[in-house]
Amino acid sequence: MITKRTFNLQPFQSDLLDLSRWVAALLVVVEHLRSLMFADYGVQERLRVGGKAFYFLTGFGHSAVMVFFVMSGFLVGGKVLERLVNGEFCWRKYGIDRISRLYLVYLLALLLGGTFDYFGSHYFNQFGIYNETFPGHIAVIQQNFAQNLSGPVLMVNLAMCQTILGPVFGSNGPMWSLANEFWYYLAGPLLFLVIFESKIARRILGIIGLLGIIWFLPASILIYALVWLLGAWFYFINGRKLLPLWVSLPLFIISFSIARLQWVAIPYLPDFLIGISFALVINSATGISQRISGRNWSQTLAGFSYSVYLCHFPFLVFLLSVMFREGLFDFQGQLTPKRVVIFLLILLLAYAWSFLISLATERQTSRVRGWLDRQMPGVSRYQTRSSSGS
Repeated sequence: MITKRTFNLQPFQSDLLDLSRWVAALLVVVEHLRSLMFADYGVQERLRVGGKAFYFLTGFGHSAVMVFFVMSGFLVGGKVLERLVNGEFCWRKYGIDRISRLYLVYLLALLLGGTFDYFGSHYFNQFGIYNETFPGHIAVIQQNFAQNLSGPVLMVNLAMCQTILGPVFGSNGPMWSLANEFWYYLAGPLLFLVIFESKIARRILGIIGLLGIIWFLPASILIYALVWLLGAWFYFINGRKLLPLWVSLPLFIISFSIARLQWVAIPYLPDFLIGISFALVINSATGISQRISGRNWSQTLAGFSYSVYLCHFPFLVFLLSVMFREGLFDFQGQLTPKRVVIFLLILLLAYAWSFLISLATERQTSRVRGWLDRQMPGVSRYQTRSSSGS
């Protein structure tokens, strides 16, 4: 029998999650911008200690996505577990919450990104970045942006099937992880229903739905689902500290370094090390009531981190392409102080752009949820009971 439980986040945990959200988004942006603006590490001439540190610190983009997966599992999957255990889970409310959270920014990111890509590919493609005709190699350019700027690809992306049935739309490569998130939001509750549902018929339906999703999804998305589920499990045991923070935090830093330096050649293992160690960091914050310094800034930056993640890349590619055509910029130049200053200024512009988008999207999430709730008054408010039958 499973009794009702309350899963409360500690103040320190809440501050830590805000801090982690905006830092993870920043790591993604700086890696993309550095890859566009500066030549690859092996091509740079006579790098000093500062230059080597710059390249090291701007190469954690993929690792940061693992942090996002853990946080998503912790906050979304964990909340589903809590409501299931307490007999309060409602598919209708859950669907409204997830759709409004994902699609409000996503739809505008598709529209604006597509607009940037269209004008960039037609009028500012002198360097050849939009159709992969540029000389040399850019790590973050692995597809023909102009070719992927089509109606069928857009439909695939609207259905959250990018990387499953087709490529991401246009240049917005970071959207690959949105497909992961979408299907985790659907598969996670089905898995939890199979585990906690007391009625056999509903459990069978859950198994059928879960098996269908497993059959549909590629192996890479299923593998990363384990990172997401790890976050949900750590929410479920929140309050039971496994390691002190002075142990888990160095483990997390070591895991990040292992992934960055590519010391482990086993596929996915560095990602799992990051996921496990970060989940342990969140868990280690249990019971700490003190607040993190600068938490108001963290909360503000975390508040539009989703817009930053989804909207920065087409903006950067377009802006740099315009600068290239006007003779103000060369892609993949050498690391110089002047170029680092330009790097920081463009980074600020990308954040300003993302903040403006967030005003029309993330800031309006509550209103959109209320509107969706009013549009579906007749939908059954199905609540599943916990396995205790209460």
